Amino acid sequence: MFKYSVREIVKAVNGKLIKGNQNEILTGVSTDTRNLSDEDIFVALKGPNFDAHNILNKPKKNIKAVIVEKDIEINYPFIIKVDNTVKALQEMAKFHRNNHSDVKIIGITGSSGKTSTKDILFSILKEKFKVKKSKGNLNNHIGVPLTLFRLEGNEDIFIVEMGMSNFGEIKLLSEIAKPQIGLITNIGRAHIEFFDSVKDIARAKGELLVCLGENNLAVLNYDNDYTDILNNFVKEETKVQYFGFNKKADFYINQYNYLDDGMEFELINKDYSYKFKTNLYGKHNLYNIIAAITVARNLNLEWDLIKNGLKKIELTGLRSEMKDINGIKFINDCYNANPSSMKNAINMLKNISGNKKIAVLGDMLELGKIKQKAHKEIGSYIAKSGIDYLITTGVLGKYISESAIQSEMDKNMVKHFKNKEEIPEFLDEITDTNDVVLLKASRGMQMESIYQEFKKDKD
Repeated sequence: MFKYSVREIVKAVNGKLIKGNQNEILTGVSTDTRNLSDEDIFVALKGPNFDAHNILNKPKKNIKAVIVEKDIEINYPFIIKVDNTVKALQEMAKFHRNNHSDVKIIGITGSSGKTSTKDILFSILKEKFKVKKSKGNLNNHIGVPLTLFRLEGNEDIFIVEMGMSNFGEIKLLSEIAKPQIGLITNIGRAHIEFFDSVKDIARAKGELLVCLGENNLAVLNYDNDYTDILNNFVKEETKVQYFGFNKKADFYINQYNYLDDGMEFELINKDYSYKFKTNLYGKHNLYNIIAAITVARNLNLEWDLIKNGLKKIELTGLRSEMKDINGIKFINDCYNANPSSMKNAINMLKNISGNKKIAVLGDMLELGKIKQKAHKEIGSYIAKSGIDYLITTGVLGKYISESAIQSEMDKNMVKHFKNKEEIPEFLDEITDTNDVVLLKASRGMQMESIYQEFKKDKD
C-alpha cells in the first residue's frame, strides 16, 4: 500500500509543499477523479488533449491532496507543486518500489501476447505464491506507476506488463519497476509505424534486458527471428532461458492437438517430458504458455501445480475469448491486431472443430508505410488457409478481401462492408449451428460490437 508522510512524498517528487502539514500521512494515488475511492492523492496530469488542472478548479470532495505543476484556484488541504506531474507520478512509483525491494517483479514485454502471457503466468503462479499482476492494459509510462502503487510488500511476486511505441520507453519502465525477471514474448511488426524497421523494435524491447543483472533471469523466444538481437542486450551475469518449439530451446513443445474444450500438448525440458491440458486455443497461446512455464520452473514451481493452473486460465477480455450463441461459436479476439497475431488467429479458427469457418476481419492500425502490403498479405494468407467465408470492414480491411479474391478465393465467399453495423444481420443469414466465427482487428475498430449486436434477442 502506498502510505507515506507528506515529507517523504515531497522529497520523492522533488516538489514544494504549498499547503499542509508535512508530518501528515497520505494513502493512495490516483490520476482519475471518476474512480477515486480511498486515495488521498490526486496527480493532475497534463497532456496534449487534456489538463487535469482544469478539473481541480472545481471543488472535489474526495480529494485530500493534489500534486500540480500549475497554480489552481481551489484551496485543497494539501498542495504539492512540481515541475512535471507525469515525472512526479513516476518518481513516487520508483520510491514505492524501492521500499518493497523484497517483492520479485516479473517484467513482460513483446510485440504480441504480453497480456495473455501475464494472465497465464498469474494463473500458474497463484497455485503457490501470493502474486499480483497489472490490471487490464496499464502498461505505459502512466499505467505502470499506477500498477506499482498496488504493491503492499507482502506479495511474493508482482507481474508487470510493459508496452511501448518508441525507444526509451521500456528503459524508463524498467528503471521504475526494477524487474528481476524479464520476459520478451516475441518481436514482430506491431507499432512499426513508429520505427524504421523490425530490428529497431527488437532493440527497443531489448531495453528490458539491460536492467537485469546478477541472479536475474531473461526469458526469450528461441524461435523468433530477432532473438539474436535481444541476446546482445543480456549481461554476462544474467541467466538466460529459451522457450519455443525448437528442440534447442530449454523448454519446448514437442507436439500438440486441439480438443473440444482446449488443447493438450507435450512439453520437454532436459530430456524429461510432461503432458498438459489447457482451456486455451491456438499455437500462439502455446507460445505464451511455454513462456510462462519457463518462468514458473525457474521459480521452482512444482509441475503438478503448473498442470492445475493451466486448466483454468482466465484471459483479459477480448483476447481469444470463446463465446457460444445458440450453438454458433464466436472467437472474440478484438483487443488488437498486427500481421503476426492476425495469422495466429486465422490458424486458431482453422483448427477449432466446427462446420463453416468464418473470418470477420478489420483494419490493423499503426503499420505505417507497410499498411497496404500487410493487409494484402493477410488476404493471400486467408485464401490459402481453407477458411470458408471472409468478411471484411474498414478502409484497410478492403485490401484483405481484394487480395483474397486475387489469390483465387471464391469471390462468392468474400464480402466487404463499408459499415460494420451491417455485418451482424449478414452473419445471421449465413451462420448455422456449429459454425465458428472469428472477430479480429485493431482496438480502434471495436469489432466486439458485431458480437454484441448479433447476440441481441438470442439469449
